[in-house]
Amino acid sequence: MTRRTHSALAPGTLAAYTLRVTKSSLRRHNFVMSGGLMARRSITLNFLLWTWGFFLLVLSGVFVFATGKAERAVLAEAEDRARHSLELAQYLLRSHPPFPGDADLAGYVDSLGPHLGFRLSYIVAGRVVADSDVGASGVGEMENHADRPEVRQAQAGGFGQDLRLSHTLGRDMLYVAQQFSGTDSIAPGIVRLALPVSALRGELGRGRETLLAVLVLVFVAGGVAVYVLARRMSGSIREISGVVAAIGDGHYDRRIHIVSATDFAPLAEAINTLAARIGSHVGEIEERRQRQETIFEGMAEGLAILDAAGRIVAANRAFRDMFPKLAEPVGRIPLEAGVPLCVDRALAGKADETAAVCRVGRFELPSGRVVDVTAASTRLAGQDSGRIVTFHDVTEAATMDRIFRDFVIDASHNLRTPLTKVLGYGETAQDMLAAEPADVGGAGSALAVVVASAGAMKTVIDDLLAAARDRFAAAKAKAPATDALAALKQALAAADPVLRAKGVTARILDAPDGPVPVAAPYDVLVQAFGAILAQTPDAASTAIVVACEGEDVMIRFQGPARLDVLLPGAELLAAGGEAFLDGATRVVRLVAA
Repeated sequence: MTRRTHSALAPGTLAAYTLRVTKSSLRRHNFVMSGGLMARRSITLNFLLWTWGFFLLVLSGVFVFATGKAERAVLAEAEDRARHSLELAQYLLRSHPPFPGDADLAGYVDSLGPHLGFRLSYIVAGRVVADSDVGASGVGEMENHADRPEVRQAQAGGFGQDLRLSHTLGRDMLYVAQQFSGTDSIAPGIVRLALPVSALRGELGRGRETLLAVLVLVFVAGGVAVYVLARRMSGSIREISGVVAAIGDGHYDRRIHIVSATDFAPLAEAINTLAARIGSHVGEIEERRQRQETIFEGMAEGLAILDAAGRIVAANRAFRDMFPKLAEPVGRIPLEAGVPLCVDRALAGKADETAAVCRVGRFELPSGRVVDVTAASTRLAGQDSGRIVTFHDVTEAATMDRIFRDFVIDASHNLRTPLTKVLGYGETAQDMLAAEPADVGGAGSALAVVVASAGAMKTVIDDLLAAARDRFAAAKAKAPATDALAALKQALAAADPVLRAKGVTARILDAPDGPVPVAAPYDVLVQAFGAILAQTPDAASTAIVVACEGEDVMIRFQGPARLDVLLPGAELLAAGGEAFLDGATRVVRLVAA
């Protein structure tokens, strides 16, 4: 929230503040522009993508590891079962009565095939003697198996195995082979079993599908959980950013009350503390600004603050009263605001003065006011200088000087002849009385002339004093009236620290809209009002009512009053007013101008 106010700050200070605000706005603008140019994603999407990527990497590793381990476990179990099956086959061959020939062995192996659940072959010197899947009739047509890997391994080490495509059956098979020492009717050879791998792969496939479904479910559930958490986190961030934006717009009472994540609690607490401190500081600054503005507007001296270009950036009520040409002189040069050309030229001539405060001169305004003009530089480091121009109203003092000067001139002119006659006749009477014999009669005549001249002198002096009084009264009548309301506001601003320390609340409850002109001096009113306010009891509330009643202006201070209150009656009486108590109400009566 941006507020434009006129204060009693020097233009250099106002320029510094404007510069800081401009730099801050530029930094914020650059940040927004740079952020707009960069491709940015929401924290929810970023968190979700990173989590899904992590899940995908981890779950892929888990899937590969688990399926590999399961495949190895299934193959190991198949190999173990094949070993037991080989031992069973050898047992069956040993326990069977002697076979008359190879055809009988092949028939017996064919009969075992449907009951074993795997393919059983008996190989002697590479030749297949019996095979449960081919049958006795087709054994002779089978190729030599001496070069089969499992057969070679069994011949070399007693046991062999291999996983390959069976040319006979046309599918992948797990082959295991073991040496057989033979019996009386069976020649020594190799007992070989073949297990179909399709069953194993089907089992492994079902395991992979189950594991993949579980991993997909974990992936989706993890993504949903992360999305919910990210949304809660982004909600907290949106709430925090909304509060920060509100604080930036001037809503310093906004606070972050509920934080979903404990990680944001220190940040929320810091922002709440910052908002409280900013609100407190802004309140103090605003209160100080209002107090300064009240003092600025209530000053009896006309005050104008000029920038480096010589334009008015602030002017108080007294300045506008002295120069009523423009209702709002801000933004104009003094000459446009009604300041006489002689004053404007004198100010331009003092522009290069290095002193902190310099006297510009005394000038008589077209309105008849006489003002002393001073200028104070507001030069700050790294900034252009401005000036504070003060117009002190010295009309009354100048009038008194003029009246005194006229009185001296008139007195020296009108009293010179009577004084000469008194001196001459007095010396003549003295000489007559000193002569021998003394001329008493002549001396008496001379003294009579002296007495007559003294009476004439008295008459002249009375006439001069009467004329001086008339001139002073006329000058006083022409003097501008004092604004009692402005004096009251300045007294309130000056007494504010004391009243706050005592817990007193004082405010103007009712007053006319415009100025309240009275005949009392401004400084006397400020001191009188300040004395009344300072005697308010602790923790009390005072309501001030200003009313114009006929030829009088009544100012009533309503509220609790001390029993030993001292009213500034003597000071106001000399200014034509009075102060008295009306019950507990302190009343100041002034003569309206």
